[in-house]
Amino acid sequence: MTVPPAARHAGVFGGVAAVSVAAHLLLTNLQGDLGQVALLVVAWSIALTGLNLVQGLAGYPSLAQASFYGGGAYLSAVLLERGVPAAPAAVAAVAGTMLVGLLVALVFSRTRGQQFAIGTLFFTAVVTLVFTNAADLTGGPNGRPVALGFTLDTTIVLLSASLGVGLAVFYVISQLRLGARLRAVRADEDLAQHLGVPTARVKLVAFVASAGFGAWAGVLFAQYNGVVAPSQFTFVQSFLMFVAIGLGGAGRLYAPIVGAAIVLGFTQLIDLGPGVSQIVLGALFIAVTLLVPDGVLGAFRRGKEVVA
Repeated sequence: MTVPPAARHAGVFGGVAAVSVAAHLLLTNLQGDLGQVALLVVAWSIALTGLNLVQGLAGYPSLAQASFYGGGAYLSAVLLERGVPAAPAAVAAVAGTMLVGLLVALVFSRTRGQQFAIGTLFFTAVVTLVFTNAADLTGGPNGRPVALGFTLDTTIVLLSASLGVGLAVFYVISQLRLGARLRAVRADEDLAQHLGVPTARVKLVAFVASAGFGAWAGVLFAQYNGVVAPSQFTFVQSFLMFVAIGLGGAGRLYAPIVGAAIVLGFTQLIDLGPGVSQIVLGALFIAVTLLVPDGVLGAFRRGKEVVA
């Protein structure tokens, strides 16, 4: 039975609204380690929704997302310390990070595959060095406190609403010509270019939008957490974000949430000893890649089709 487009769209928007409500309940009611994991899952899911544009729709392995996440957190913290009101500080932090994303995209948007991944990884390594060594601004390796521009209740509302809005924006983009062009790049970039798709420009737009998602997630994370440190935004975190999208199901709407929950569940809640959680997570990623290359959500969908 074919579902009418209007009903399908209404179902999607209803689903993302329910996700926002669930996120609000979790952030409000969970405490301690579970509360911290809930915060990270929601913040990462917002950032990963942006990464899903580049990695999921376009098929490009970006390893820069943690840099954008940290850029939003640190820029907003610096601006708040200098007396800029919370809302303008947040907007300026997102805009500044997107500008950096634009510069990076101009350099790497014409590269492909491994070259793109290596280039974005190198960028993240440089940003991590800046976060660590620019102690006057960032506080150095130990990090820095963040002046709270929003009340805790406001930050929780912004986090939960941003998750739903971000997913809705991703869905709308996926239905527009930009989404079709990104999927064409993923399927066969040479053919897409031959058919008239401006592949470099399409990748650039997706990358800059991804930077905006990451920066906004960083702003909200900093406001909720009250402290930011370089260890929260390293190239390791970027790689884990890449893994999260793959585990969830690259290009699928809820892949950021599923992937973030799996990755953070292993790294934050399951204590298997130093480094062991990461090894188990890596083995899981390899298994999912080999057995269900379209991720957990892809396997779930195929399971439903078999049952039906």
